Amino acid sequence: MASATDRRLRVLCVSPAHPSHDPRVLKTIRALSQQHDVRALLPWQIGASVGILPFFERVAVRALLVHPLVLWHILRQRPEVLHVFMPELLPVGLLFRLLGGRVVYEVQENLRLKFDRKPRNKARWLRWLFEHFDQLARRWCYCIFTEDSYLGEYDTLALPYAVVRNFPEVAVLPEMSAGRPRSFPKHDISSTSPQATDLCYLGLITLDRGLDTMLAVVNELRKQYPTVRLHLFGRCLLSETELQALPHFAEVRSHLFFYGQVKHETAFPIMARCVAGLALLKPVGDYPDSYPTKVFEYMASGIPAITSYFPLYQSVVETNECGFCVEPADVPLVVEHINWLFERPQEVNRLGVNGKQAIERLYNWTEEAKKLLKLYQYIDF
Repeated sequence: MASATDRRLRVLCVSPAHPSHDPRVLKTIRALSQQHDVRALLPWQIGASVGILPFFERVAVRALLVHPLVLWHILRQRPEVLHVFMPELLPVGLLFRLLGGRVVYEVQENLRLKFDRKPRNKARWLRWLFEHFDQLARRWCYCIFTEDSYLGEYDTLALPYAVVRNFPEVAVLPEMSAGRPRSFPKHDISSTSPQATDLCYLGLITLDRGLDTMLAVVNELRKQYPTVRLHLFGRCLLSETELQALPHFAEVRSHLFFYGQVKHETAFPIMARCVAGLALLKPVGDYPDSYPTKVFEYMASGIPAITSYFPLYQSVVETNECGFCVEPADVPLVVEHINWLFERPQEVNRLGVNGKQAIERLYNWTEEAKKLLKLYQYIDF
C-alpha cells in the first residue's frame, strides 16, 4: 500500500463558486505546492489552473452545467487526490473515490446551523442531498475543518482529519499604500483617501453579519463626525432595492463605499489606514463558535478590531489587547468605543501594533500549512 510520504501526489483543487482570489483557496494551493504537483479548477485564473469554470449563483444550475465539466477535467487530468472546497462537489468526489482516487473534503462552515438562514440555495431537497452526501464523506473522505468547534458535529470520521484554521498568510500580505474603491450603489466618491474617521468591514455583506448595525452606527457617528466613512470590502448579498429599504441607509449612503470582492492588494492598504475594523456578527448559526477571519485580517493590517461579545472572539481580541468586544446589537456602546478611538490616535496605534504582533506570533498561516501537509502524509492508496 503506497503512502503519500513516498512521493509527490497529483492534486486537483476544485471550487465552482469561491470568489476571485479567495485567500483560503490560494493559501491551500500554495502550501500543497511545496510538496505535491497541484492543479486548480476554479471560476477564475491562477498559474496552476487547468481551466476556468463558468460561475452560476444557483447550486442546481452548477450541478447541471458545471459539475459534469469538473468530472470531465478529472478524467482528463487523472489526479490522485481531489481537494474540494464545497460540499456540493461531494457527489463528484465520491464518484472519483469509486474510480480509485482519494478525496480531501474541506469543511469551511457548519452548514447545518446556517442552512435555513442562507439567502439562496436552501431548498429542502438541497438540504436532504447535503445531509446524505455529508454522511458518506465522513466514511470516505479525508476531512479538513477550519474550526475546532466543527468536531462536535463530525464525531464519526473513519479517516484521518485535521483542523487547519484560516489564519492570515503574513508572507504574502500586500504593502500598505492607498487604493481607490468602486462605488456600489452609485454615489459620490470624490474623496477616497483614508482619514482619521474611516472605518472598514471585510467579508460577505449580510444582515446576519451586522450590516444593519453598521448602518445605525454610522448614522450616529456622522452627527459628531461629518467626515466619517465606512469602507466595505466583499460581496453584498442584498440587492440595491433591499439596501435602500434598510433603516438609516438613505441617511448614510454618502458615507458608505462598497468595493465588492477585491484582492487583498486593494483592500489591505485602505484598511491599514482606517481607525478600526468592524466584525459585529449576530449570535446565529455557527458564528459564536467560529473564528471570524476578518478579525485576523484587521489585526494583520495593524488596526484595532471591534467585534461581537462572544467568548471565542474575546479570547483573541481582549487577550491580545487589540480592540474591543461588544454586544453586537448595542449601537450606543459600539459608537462609544469608536468615539474613544477617534479621539485617541495613540491608542489606535497601540492596539494595532498589539494585533499585528499577535498575528506574527500566534495566528498565522505558517503553522496551519504544516498541519495541512501533515494530513496529506496520511493519505493511503
